[in-house]
Amino acid sequence: MSYQNKQQGMATIIVAIVILVVISIMVLFAARVGVFDQRMSANEARYKEAFAIAEAGLDYAAERFESEFTRLYDGSTNATSNATLATILANSQFPNNTEIDGTAPEANDPYFTVSITDSGVSPTGSAINAYTVTSTGVGSDGTATATVQRQFSMAYVFGGAVPDVPIIVGGAVGTGGNFNIVANPNGGGEGVPVSIWTGPSGSPVQATSSSATCHFEFYTGNNAQCSNPSGNDENITRGTNPASSITAYDPTYPDIIPNDPDFPDDLFNFIFGVPRDSWQTIETQAKVESNNTQVTTDCSAMVAAGTTAGQKFPIWWVNGNCSISGGPTIGSTDNPVVLVVADGQLRVTGGAQINGVVFLFDKPGGGTPSADLGGTTEIVGSFISDVGGSAMQGSYSVVYDPSVIDSFISSGNNYSFAWIPGSWRDF
Repeated sequence: MSYQNKQQGMATIIVAIVILVVISIMVLFAARVGVFDQRMSANEARYKEAFAIAEAGLDYAAERFESEFTRLYDGSTNATSNATLATILANSQFPNNTEIDGTAPEANDPYFTVSITDSGVSPTGSAINAYTVTSTGVGSDGTATATVQRQFSMAYVFGGAVPDVPIIVGGAVGTGGNFNIVANPNGGGEGVPVSIWTGPSGSPVQATSSSATCHFEFYTGNNAQCSNPSGNDENITRGTNPASSITAYDPTYPDIIPNDPDFPDDLFNFIFGVPRDSWQTIETQAKVESNNTQVTTDCSAMVAAGTTAGQKFPIWWVNGNCSISGGPTIGSTDNPVVLVVADGQLRVTGGAQINGVVFLFDKPGGGTPSADLGGTTEIVGSFISDVGGSAMQGSYSVVYDPSVIDSFISSGNNYSFAWIPGSWRDF
């Protein structure tokens, strides 16, 4: 073999060795990348598991708080259980490792820990401060953790003002028929009774001879003109014949406040703490809290529920006409209702009694609600209307009963759990 051939053979061997080395390096690199990808995938899987556990802890604590709050909270202390908001918060936290079923974790089980802290800020329309829930989840092998955080509060059914006047109307009031009103004895301040409050300008009150207002102790039943003795002194205001048109405060009718310049521009917002353009917020609240049973197109389900209508959640939202006949009792002193008739007619016949608040709501761009109340209809609480005139006439009684109004405050059923938008974060 010549020297040249030997050189060519050596070159071939060297090239082959170089190629083999390069291929080996590429294989090793690919293997390393593969292992790295596997580790990344495994880490991601472990993190996702921990993240899911953390979110489960968040939801678990929120459900516990809502359940305890609804069952026990009355604004300060529950007389039976002695449960305060502080104890409810304490019972809703999980400082020790906890599985998603609420038990202590066994070996190789994922778990979470949850803390709840007071933010010190009370959102608009909320019964309590906003609370920050922080949940940390740990995966099954104990190597991966994830923490999520979110704020919540409890929204009160009356996010604005609790109705403290028997009749509140964004328009004129005609007290036709045998119309009786039991005043809030302290509606205008200590010892200052208020029966009717209207506004804005151009909203007089027509007081006919068959209408009367009085204090609760003189109310003797539906459409009885309160105590109704001839020439009685128990009435706060007595109608005249022909009807008196009360256009401004008159000491002769001391419990009637017509054409009030301070009357709210947005009556829906004044009561619910939500602008009328955002009325769907309250409708959705009623839908969620009642499992979609109390947003209806008529009042048949509410009538069927009778005295228990306010036990699940007080708001009944009716998109349509509400007809009540046969003299049922709807709601109770302990569990009153909030009946919102949106752009429909409320027609009541017979001796029906509604314990709670009735709101005739004029939705933006919708129709005009109205009322046709006759017989011995009685509303124990408050009658509120976006519109006046004929919508307020009829033969019925509106009775301000402090025990009914106080029940809205004392019952946990009148609050709904609400996550605060924009508060969620993970870290």
